[in-house]
Amino acid sequence: MHLATNTYEIGDRTLDEETANTLDLTFRKTTGATTFTVGAFHHRMEDYIFAETLDQFEEFRLIRYAQQDARFTGLDGEITHRFTPELSASVFGDYVRAKLTDAGGNLPRIPGGRLGARASGDWGAFSGELEYYHVFEQGKIAAFEEETPGYDMVNATIAYKLPTAGADLQVYLRGTNLLDELALNHASFLRSSAPLPGRTVVLGLRAAF
Repeated sequence: MHLATNTYEIGDRTLDEETANTLDLTFRKTTGATTFTVGAFHHRMEDYIFAETLDQFEEFRLIRYAQQDARFTGLDGEITHRFTPELSASVFGDYVRAKLTDAGGNLPRIPGGRLGARASGDWGAFSGELEYYHVFEQGKIAAFEEETPGYDMVNATIAYKLPTAGADLQVYLRGTNLLDELALNHASFLRSSAPLPGRTVVLGLRAAF
């Protein structure tokens, strides 16, 4: 019994070791006003171990650790342009498609793709960041899963560096999910009963030595 995830888990001592054959391609540009990192990958997993749902009552799941051949294909990247020494903007995103090779079904709890933008600035002791991203609906689901709707996320931070000697002190105000969206994490067993936090504002002090 695993109460943290509301599951009853069945293990299997006879599971074999996983074997991975992977191809990863990454392109980076690190100089100039525009920099980027863009990557693509394809992973073929033999005897991939995952938690398979056998039955479900409301949000209580009976799961068994099983293994099947699987493949993961995805993209991720971020492009940043610095307009001035103080101001820059970025576009970022990621996506993964995960399937069982033999059965042809979808692997469970694979999040939807994400696409967003971020603006960052530094003005003397002040710094700030505004971020927006959209998480797309996940409709490629496994047995006993439901489609997870997409959502928009807006986060913002403003910080002030205190003039102190011997330590780097920074006071910051950070707001997350400023649109107060109902955001469900498809990778969570408890996504319906425990969504991501709503609108949150944090006032903090950060110290670096």
